[in-house]
Amino acid sequence: MDEFLHKALYVEETDEDIDFESAPSTGQEYLRRVIVESRKCEAVVVADMKGKKLKAQTVKYTTDSGCPPAPEVFLPSKEWQQFQVSQFSCLRSRMAKHLARLKKQGIQMKPNITLPAGDKEKEWSVLCYGNPEDEKPCAGTPPMLPIILSLNQFMVETLLEYNVQWLEETNFTQQRGQWLYALLAKLEKPLKPEMCSLIRTLARLCSTFRVQLASVDDPLLAQLNLFICLVGRYFDQSDLADPMK
Repeated sequence: MDEFLHKALYVEETDEDIDFESAPSTGQEYLRRVIVESRKCEAVVVADMKGKKLKAQTVKYTTDSGCPPAPEVFLPSKEWQQFQVSQFSCLRSRMAKHLARLKKQGIQMKPNITLPAGDKEKEWSVLCYGNPEDEKPCAGTPPMLPIILSLNQFMVETLLEYNVQWLEETNFTQQRGQWLYALLAKLEKPLKPEMCSLIRTLARLCSTFRVQLASVDDPLLAQLNLFICLVGRYFDQSDLADPMK
């Protein structure tokens, strides 16, 4: 086999016997030992694949999406899901066309309020939902169109991450649903891996909140169903989607 192998390093040949019981004293001696030992190896080695090891399953997988099953009466119909996806798609299309028209005219969308920097999580929480520590807490700022359209994709992803994290620490409200819907409407496809993971977390959270509802008449049910639908059907996370019935 040596004639087929290209030598990367020069190794001086010697007739001296190699003492494998002692440690090599030089780099040349070490390389000579490697050469001698490699010559003792078979050119082709075949593994013995017989035995019971191959019969044992070595890969474990689960089909559990992590979404708790909802009562049948809470599940949306096939027509409702298709309508919501269609409406959401149309909204995204209108937003994209409006931004393209503004860009062509050289107009930059600016909100009528000053927005915090991306790393100011606390300030964004106060802007969106108010400060509960104030003596007269305000209700926060709704996700008005000028605000959402002024956000670049980095800010959209940052705010979406903030909102999902906040949702893990508190309860779902209609106002939180408004901000989540607006940010998802501006979220670009194809999704980055971290954004895909994030919206999957959102769908699981919404599924958990849904099973905690006391009645089908709860006003939050439609919003929770909406986010599960959008994540599963529009953003192609079908394993998290409700069945089409």
